[in-house]
Amino acid sequence: MARRLESGKSYARAERVLSIEIEPGRVDAEIQGSRYEPYRVGLAVAAFTAEQWQEAVKALASQALFSAKLLAGEMPENIEEAFSSVGLSLFPSSPAELTMECSCPDAVVPCKHIAAAHFVLAEKLDGDPFLLFRWRGLSREGLLRQLRQQRAAEASGRTVEDAANRPLEDSIRDYWKVGESFESLSFSVGPPAVNASLLKRLGVPGFWKPHPEIRGSLERLYAKVTERAMALAYSGRSSGAPDDSDESD
Repeated sequence: MARRLESGKSYARAERVLSIEIEPGRVDAEIQGSRYEPYRVGLAVAAFTAEQWQEAVKALASQALFSAKLLAGEMPENIEEAFSSVGLSLFPSSPAELTMECSCPDAVVPCKHIAAAHFVLAEKLDGDPFLLFRWRGLSREGLLRQLRQQRAAEASGRTVEDAANRPLEDSIRDYWKVGESFESLSFSVGPPAVNASLLKRLGVPGFWKPHPEIRGSLERLYAKVTERAMALAYSGRSSGAPDDSDESD
């Protein structure tokens, strides 16, 4: 098995995986082997049903942090918690859940071509984790649409079905009204979980190279901005805060 995995990694690095397509419940790939015709690899996993996705979206919408990150185009690191809470798992939890096949003459599964497809699939999921949702049966756009609908329904005190079937005239009449759950809405102000996360995520751009200290300077500046925001949130106007009559910017 170790030799097959190593051969599969070599195939992936040599760009012998000619194509890979992720569809609901299936991944199809073409791998160039020793023969002229490329081998066809298939990786199948059960796609979630509409009812299962509905429960999963409810679990995601109930967590403000999950919803905020997903709607911002980020994948929460512990998103599996939301799926496990409704008895689901994004990744196959056992080998029995994953069906693997290859058109090569090797009878052993996984062969090196299947291993190569796994390595390239992992790279694609690392670059766009939302493809994992597509593999499980729901596109990124579909997930975000359902998530917005669920959040809007919860905010208005209605179910998703009621909100979707509500007459347009009623929606217009209530457009400017405050929702029933608005009074229970609360906010908390706190420092970010990761300081200067955007800088760390983007890395060091080329124009920073002549100024090696700029990253440290910006991180210190962000820390001071956080400190000032916390002071304003919990201590009222700080002594150094500008007055409304202060014309300086």
